[in-house]
Amino acid sequence: MGRHRPARRSHPAPRRWSHLLARLPWITLVLLAVLVVGTAELAQPRTYAATATLTAPTERAADEISGQLTAPGLRPRVEQAVELDPELAGSVRLAVQHDAGDLQVHLEATASDPRLAALAADTGAALVVEDRADGTELTDGAQVPTEPVDDRGLLWLVAAAAALAVAVRVEGAHRTWLRDHPAPEPVGAR
Repeated sequence: MGRHRPARRSHPAPRRWSHLLARLPWITLVLLAVLVVGTAELAQPRTYAATATLTAPTERAADEISGQLTAPGLRPRVEQAVELDPELAGSVRLAVQHDAGDLQVHLEATASDPRLAALAADTGAALVVEDRADGTELTDGAQVPTEPVDDRGLLWLVAAAAALAVAVRVEGAHRTWLRDHPAPEPVGAR
């Protein structure tokens, strides 16, 4: 004799795309996205910046120094002078800050290590002073930074919390809809 299986109760097929979307496990999807974004955020290296200041004897010399500091060949010279590991080649960034008419030129070096950032700024400035014989001097050496410049603010955590709140609301609304729309009993199940 064949056994009688109880008929499976199923909810009515969703009629609209919004019902299809509501059936997805939103809380799980949001938590997975937060895990991926958080891991990627924490895996990125921090960046530190240090600034060395050069003082030129004239405005024209300051403009020339600014040009020397932006030359593409300076960064490789700095990396060679600090004996940077070949695996880290290209990791030091140099930027110049100079206002027209100002005798001071600032060289900012950024790197993933605070000591390397300070050393690169001082070395770049020293190389330019060495190349010049017009009285240009390094007036303010770079200080080893204590705080990174790339702020890993809590913005992504706030966005994640908001997305999780929306996911909880969507899944709650879906459960309410399921409760308010019970599955019809199949014909002949009595």
